[in-house]
Amino acid sequence: MTDFTYPADPAEAGLRLFLGWFGPHYARSTTVTKAESDGSILRGEIAVGRQWTLAITVLNTLAPDATLEWEAARAALERRLDAEGRSVAVWAPRGAMLPAAEPGLSQFAHSLSEAKQLDDGRLEIRRPVTLYLRRAGTTGSVITVLGGLAAHWAQFTNRVPGTFMLNSAELLRLPAAQEERDELAERVVLAAGQPDIDESQMVRAVDAWSANDLGAGQSCVLGTPSAENEDWSASLRRNLRRLLKEATPHLSTPADARALVILGASTYAEEEKLSLSLRGMDPTLFAAYDIMVVVADGVLKTVMQPQRQTLPWDAPIG
Repeated sequence: MTDFTYPADPAEAGLRLFLGWFGPHYARSTTVTKAESDGSILRGEIAVGRQWTLAITVLNTLAPDATLEWEAARAALERRLDAEGRSVAVWAPRGAMLPAAEPGLSQFAHSLSEAKQLDDGRLEIRRPVTLYLRRAGTTGSVITVLGGLAAHWAQFTNRVPGTFMLNSAELLRLPAAQEERDELAERVVLAAGQPDIDESQMVRAVDAWSANDLGAGQSCVLGTPSAENEDWSASLRRNLRRLLKEATPHLSTPADARALVILGASTYAEEEKLSLSLRGMDPTLFAAYDIMVVVADGVLKTVMQPQRQTLPWDAPIG
């Protein structure tokens, strides 16, 4: 642990996540023979099966949003996780506040120790939070929602006796299980029917963050303190285009194949904007790559990949 520097480099975590997918997918051993990163772009080489070379580029689109406060909190949390002997990539929801001091750091580490493993291999870090519900009027049947449940306001329409305000600011990300989401909705509806609802009701909930078990090495927290807004998508495209252009010189390095890994921020993997941004760009910016993947919310998604048995090391599994 003495060799670790803080905060950790997200691009290095992205490289490790890529290797965790690449090796099993092609049934080949992999060794990183070279890796240099400036925090925004990692350029490296991977020996595949001791015979072939894969040149890899990792683009970190998270870097421009970082602030001194965010990086300090990220470093503090990573130190705490490393002290626990953990090696994980923690994906903070967009706009999240990270614990930077005790007891928050120890509480987070405890939540990680009790994390639930999902079917896709990710870990779900579950932390208790409180929602606050109060009635604003006796007419209508609707709940106005602030915070993480804002996108789900419609499920309460015509189910509550009046007009309500729900503050779900502490809830940034819902659990993966639909059953748990439905149960939370039922608890909110039940709270709306309580006789003292005008004085506000507290509703217990779970804030569920994603994480990947890296197996070994330094832990890394990935995310952005910036909440999504109208200008964010355009900013992402500009940043991504700039990074692709800056990575161009690495394409001159001799290699049997090339891979591009792009890290991005997204509260939920299915809502990531990187894939959409790439589809709207000049394809010559990434035409030289054989494999292209995006990673957000702990999920690696292949955007471009050749057919099986096209690459020199390819050996179909099973």
